[in-house]
Amino acid sequence: MDAPYRPLVRSRGLRWLLLGALLTLTQAALSAPKIVLNQSVEFSSLDSAYLNQIFAMQIRKWPDGQAIQVFILPSTSSLHRKFVIDRLQIQAHQLDRIWNRMLFTGTGKAPTVVDSEDAMLKMIRTTQGAIGYVSDEYPTDGVNVLGGDQR
Repeated sequence: MDAPYRPLVRSRGLRWLLLGALLTLTQAALSAPKIVLNQSVEFSSLDSAYLNQIFAMQIRKWPDGQAIQVFILPSTSSLHRKFVIDRLQIQAHQLDRIWNRMLFTGTGKAPTVVDSEDAMLKMIRTTQGAIGYVSDEYPTDGVNVLGGDQR
């Protein structure tokens, strides 16, 4: 005779709490930062390899010849870390190491660091060829959003 089923979590309230926590974590995991571009940049999508090269400062011009201006939040920012992990699929310290190597060898420069999402959006709006990122729920009026999701 089989043993009766006994749920791991016996309290109905605790089950609902765990379900709510799981749904919240799933939503946060699904909402990757949006990549925003100055309106002078005509792209609707970029593959991940090209995006990695842009943020690693290895590609310096858009296909139309316009200079790429990369803007980021400070490396200590949770949004920056989320962007690097979710969109570039590397760790933030690895990206820092790439920039530092270029700076110390004189072969390139690091991206421009801005203090906030407000500053990021302002710089993207006003700088030709600019690219950066903001959180998924951040309003993006006056810029192009990679993937076309403009909220």
